[in-house]
Amino acid sequence: MNNELFSYPEGKTDYQITNEDGEKTTIRLEKWVADVLQLEFDDVHEKVQLAYLKVVEEKPELSRRQKGNYVRQMAENTANKYQDTKRKVLGWNDHDIISSL
Repeated sequence: MNNELFSYPEGKTDYQITNEDGEKTTIRLEKWVADVLQLEFDDVHEKVQLAYLKVVEEKPELSRRQKGNYVRQMAENTANKYQDTKRKVLGWNDHDIISSL
């Protein structure tokens, strides 16, 4: 648990996936995002791979970096849907921020 209120822990979690050319590549997620997803899903690696393939199919014009950024944003958006789990991982969630205002 993070001791500083409303801050994110340092660190990243890597997921190796296969890109559209059949080559191995890595998607790196923020640690807190990966931790939330790992508590909510049985196979986060598969979810990341499927998200990447979806981006490739829907946004083929994006650069490799842009595709990775898109997947990272999708992962963070998904993690933010699980506010109770986010509180378990971070010690706070979005509702706590709003309540503190």
